[in-house]
Amino acid sequence: MLRKFTTVVALAVLTALSPGSPAWADHTIAQMTAHYQDPALEPQNKPFALLYLRTTEGMRDANNAGEFSDPQFWDTRVIPTFATYYLDAYAAWKRGDTREVDPAWRIAFRADPERLNCTQLLYLGINAHVNNDLAFMIAEMGARYTYPDHKYVDDVLAIRTRPVVYPEIQRELCPDLFSEVVPAGADADIFAWRQLAWDHAQRLLAAPTDKARDRVAKDIRRHAKDKAREILHWYR
Repeated sequence: MLRKFTTVVALAVLTALSPGSPAWADHTIAQMTAHYQDPALEPQNKPFALLYLRTTEGMRDANNAGEFSDPQFWDTRVIPTFATYYLDAYAAWKRGDTREVDPAWRIAFRADPERLNCTQLLYLGINAHVNNDLAFMIAEMGARYTYPDHKYVDDVLAIRTRPVVYPEIQRELCPDLFSEVVPAGADADIFAWRQLAWDHAQRLLAAPTDKARDRVAKDIRRHAKDKAREILHWYR
């Protein structure tokens, strides 16, 4: 309920922007920049905040270059809506309203940076946003969100985002990032998770009743929570 309300408010604000105002994705990036630069942002949450900020910039740039089939839809709906899943979850966690925060995000937000390395902190955020949030966002977007566009995001992540953001994370936040041993297959898991999110979204959309949809939603949240726990125990 909270996330949808906040999204409605955000979209109302964006709708009020004049035609000469920045694009909606730019507005989202401004929000995420403020979030990352907030002095109160906890150390364990900084790596993913920077990763997602640069990822969103990469998505904006790819969309502006005409690399998606429906640029207006991606600018006005997909990019801003997906960001709200993360920003709303963090805002709820920050004010102590944990009932509004799914388990995978609770695990990520409260992770102990003294006991986990930077790679784990990053993957906890990626897991929560991809394994937990992405299916719900796809289902919310409906038929205009197409599978070819969904798959093209993989290319944006690999070509536009990774070469830029990981060196920046290492430089600004995690000096030992490139010396950390990543479990075998971890990078490939991200793309497998994105495919699974698409499959989960189709299950949500095909659910014949609210009760059936709730069962799918519980499966999604449980899977993301289990993956978060796996990440916590990568090196044990």
